[in-house]
Amino acid sequence: MQGTVRFSATIGKDGTVQNLQLISGNPALVKAATDAVKQWLYRPTLLNGDPIEVITQIDVKFALSQ
Repeated sequence: MQGTVRFSATIGKDGTVQNLQLISGNPALVKAATDAVKQWLYRPTLLNGDPIEVITQIDVKFALSQ
């Protein structure tokens, strides 16, 4: 099975994924994508040297490899 699962999320000041919301994706892939993204840690976005929260779109692509 392959496809893309798309989320909207807030990246917190500490780099953690917060407010993860599903936009689209194959229902069979959503749980695996959600579990993966919740573990991710981003480098915080800085504004004038201070970390800020940002809203972003996250795409998780599942593809068959040979």
